[in-house]
Amino acid sequence: MITVIADDLTGAAEIAGICLRYGIHVAFGIDTIPEKEATVNIIATDTRSMTEDEAYETHFHLAEEIISNTNNIIFKKCDSVLRGHVLTELSALLDSKKKDHVLLQPSNPLGNRCIKNASYTINDVLIENTDFALDPDFPLKGSLVKRLLLDRSSKKDTMEVFTGKIKEINLKGIYIPDCNSVEELSKCINLYHEETIIAGSAAFFEQFLIKMKLATSKIKKQKHSFTSNYLLLSGSTHTNSVQFSKNLEKTNCPLVTFPDSLLEDKLNETALSDFIIKIADHYNEHKKVALKVSNNVIQLKNSTLNLKTRMSLVAKRFVETSNTNELFIEGGATAYDLFNELHWKSFTPIEELASGVVRMQYDKNPNQYITIKPGSYKWPDGLIN
Repeated sequence: MITVIADDLTGAAEIAGICLRYGIHVAFGIDTIPEKEATVNIIATDTRSMTEDEAYETHFHLAEEIISNTNNIIFKKCDSVLRGHVLTELSALLDSKKKDHVLLQPSNPLGNRCIKNASYTINDVLIENTDFALDPDFPLKGSLVKRLLLDRSSKKDTMEVFTGKIKEINLKGIYIPDCNSVEELSKCINLYHEETIIAGSAAFFEQFLIKMKLATSKIKKQKHSFTSNYLLLSGSTHTNSVQFSKNLEKTNCPLVTFPDSLLEDKLNETALSDFIIKIADHYNEHKKVALKVSNNVIQLKNSTLNLKTRMSLVAKRFVETSNTNELFIEGGATAYDLFNELHWKSFTPIEELASGVVRMQYDKNPNQYITIKPGSYKWPDGLIN
């Protein structure tokens, strides 16, 4: 069996989608080993939003728990452009498993995200000259993958990082080979051996499944169209999300945004209760409803945290009092926060509706379905009407 640890929820869902693509039995847990064992067990964390110390502790204890239960292979899912506490989390896995080597391949050549001469490029542009250089949480100071890794970790003096053309793994450290094509991505897998921790992008994980002879033939996707009994949560401000919300208003699905009284620094409980009643009224009339904070930028103290928390609180109360059995959620942070509010921890992924768009069942209530996707991705055409 393989256990995947991901540092965000949509990245974890992307891994689940790849498994479903090949008909591989997969289970999904939030911050814990899934209740139902499968060929691939996925643990979604939110360590990209945590402090570095918290990220280390989370990965160390998860790895220990995995080792104590089974002798699983651990695959560490990383952001394709190495945002987050990647080196620190890999150090935690090395410490817990008492190993010396990591094979790390974050690239995704099909998405034109490549490593050339030890530098990261997107569409043949050095990553330092793209929008990723302005990331609010993990800004870039260059394009060398070694620096991207080391500059984001306090453990940079404890780990050697090898880059470029790599032919073998022998010395202690982290190995990041050049990768400029799917063929090279596949060849990178040949560097893996049992004494190595393997990590990287979803594209690299797919190649790993092929090497392990678990991914042989793809399953044909079924087309779905949902017209009622759903709640859609849009927690993203990405252009695709904003445009989708506007298009949704042209259908029979009401789009409800937060009133001004819920966009103030202090939470107004009366306004919150009134707002939930309003959402319920829309749902009872149309049998579906979409919820978004706003299509505009909100100026609020600690806005990201406060608005995410309020969105989760509203959704939790609505889910607990309505008969909706389908949740559609944009944005990993939104989904993670809601699952924590609801105390939902274990899921069974059942369908990959599109790349990165995955539908799951809640294990404790198989009639409850949840579909999640990254905020920057588009919903499949005709899925939600």
